[in-house]
Amino acid sequence: MKGRVMAKTIEVLEVGDLRFLTTHRTLALVARTLSASLATVPESFSPTDIWLGAHRAHRVPKTRGRRLVVVQTEQILDARGQVIETKLTRRRIARLALRADLFVDWNPQNRAFYGLLPRLAPRRFLFGPYVFGTGARAQTPGEGLIFVGNLNAERQAKLGRLAQVRALSMKAGLEEIDVAIASGAAMLNLHSLPGAYTEVPRVLMAHLAGKPLVSEPLAPPFEAGESYMLPEAPLTAEGLAHVWQGLNAVAARYPIAEMLRSRRG
Repeated sequence: MKGRVMAKTIEVLEVGDLRFLTTHRTLALVARTLSASLATVPESFSPTDIWLGAHRAHRVPKTRGRRLVVVQTEQILDARGQVIETKLTRRRIARLALRADLFVDWNPQNRAFYGLLPRLAPRRFLFGPYVFGTGARAQTPGEGLIFVGNLNAERQAKLGRLAQVRALSMKAGLEEIDVAIASGAAMLNLHSLPGAYTEVPRVLMAHLAGKPLVSEPLAPPFEAGESYMLPEAPLTAEGLAHVWQGLNAVAARYPIAEMLRSRRG
């Protein structure tokens, strides 16, 4: 199903009564990953539209009889509260939040950017990486590190300093990406911008595939040495097993079901 808003094609992925919508190709792949999380959730939800990256559309339509969940996917602040990069304004957020039944930001550190809005309408906002499926997942075997993402100059330079890494562009085919991730011992995460922040979709991709995460510094609730390893840490079987258990623990605290349950604003 495809429609048009302000000359942008809306990509739609339907999962039962839920619909993921976005106007960005990469976020359409994120929707596919989120649908894999939903496959582990036994409960059903009311008809809901989940807009990913709604700031990319000038207007987010609301369908009668369907809940509207808006997910803010842009990196705004890092773990120290420093601005990374954003085109969003509080006015834009307020407009989206008032239109939506729930406004979700996967990165808790962004909360400070929202000012008083979450206090004025606390049940319209949800902060945290609520993307994970139900139940602990098993670690799967493999060799080396796998990186999947946009290969800009900064990331290419970082990859050149690391050993045993296979890198794939997001432009690769879905089957090729799945096979590559399955072959690795762990999944690598590299930032495209300076700062300590979390690329939640890549963390989820690693967890779904049963792969421990190796990453540059992330923001809470993810902790280096506990739920992920830093790139300079020794890539040992014991270390990977330890951070895998830590990642499972974080996942248990942030189920995707939490952002799909009815909340009254």
